[in-house]
Amino acid sequence: MSDVCMIFFQQRSSSVNLHDAARWLAEQGLDVMTGADALTVRWDDGPALRVHLSNAAHVAVEAAEIAEGTEHVAGLAACNARFEIGIDDLDEVLDEMNTLIEVQSALQDETNGYLFNAWNGELTAPARQA
Repeated sequence: MSDVCMIFFQQRSSSVNLHDAARWLAEQGLDVMTGADALTVRWDDGPALRVHLSNAAHVAVEAAEIAEGTEHVAGLAACNARFEIGIDDLDEVLDEMNTLIEVQSALQDETNGYLFNAWNGELTAPARQA
């Protein structure tokens, strides 16, 4: 089973898409391969990460569930989209953290989103909160 981290953000009228994400990640020096519904991202010969974009109805519901009991209830309540970063081998990815950190940082900074790591429940607010 794969692990995942997610960047929740508010999708506004000027729609964020996978092409935007591909550009942001390439600007960080990452190798990006574009697929039909996902990006494959890696740094040099490091592990590959899969990046998906979802704006399905369940995204807002899950954002609210993750926010429960935190100081980020109001911020996450506005989130209606997320980037999902799929990880096949968590140990390998955590051993070579640079790729994961660069992907997370680029997507979180560009969307002003909330980062959630499913494997440890860690929730990180955006640097500039609205």
